[in-house]
Amino acid sequence: MVVEVENMDEHFDKCASDYDRHFYEDLGMCEFYDEIEKQISSCGEPKNILVLGCGTGLEIERIKHLAEVTAIDISSGMLEELKKKKLHPKVTLNTICSSYFDVEFTENQFDLVLSTYSFHHFTLQQKSQLYRKIYDCLKVNGYFINGDTACKDKETEVFLLNNAKEIYEKQQVPFGSIHVDIPLALDTELDLLPDIGFKSITVERRWNKAALIKAVK
Repeated sequence: MVVEVENMDEHFDKCASDYDRHFYEDLGMCEFYDEIEKQISSCGEPKNILVLGCGTGLEIERIKHLAEVTAIDISSGMLEELKKKKLHPKVTLNTICSSYFDVEFTENQFDLVLSTYSFHHFTLQQKSQLYRKIYDCLKVNGYFINGDTACKDKETEVFLLNNAKEIYEKQQVPFGSIHVDIPLALDTELDLLPDIGFKSITVERRWNKAALIKAVK
């Protein structure tokens, strides 16, 4: 079987114009983003918000209070779709087209770091590095909300990772640079966050193939 391989930015550039319709109509994600809005509200009214892997900004549309939002995505096509949107009038948007692994975050800057459906392309080691950056850039008592794919168990996690390693070895490119899904098991995610230093870690919602996790610095 031939596996179609696409660079991460090229993949998301290609699907940018149809992304919102696909998520809401094909995948039925209205409930998911309703829950994202509820969780943002539960954080009070965070004024400085960092959104990682923002795509077309489906989660940013759910911010409905005075806030300065820094949105990072590797796809210029996705960011162009985001910039077309009419966001809440009290939201100030700043966009950065880059990998969030390559962007330096200022320590103790953000009240909330938010990500949806973005981190499931990376290894445990890469996520650990990223979560450390997130922890450091949050203010004390700041929130980290991550809604993402989660595989059903450790066995599936290992299988998906080994499959991804085979693809990357054939392509001879850095891990995380092509579009391959390798979600971690929920238990793995929950074990990783306290090791970084997060507290009050809760699974706010669990769906068949996804979970919404909230943690506090």
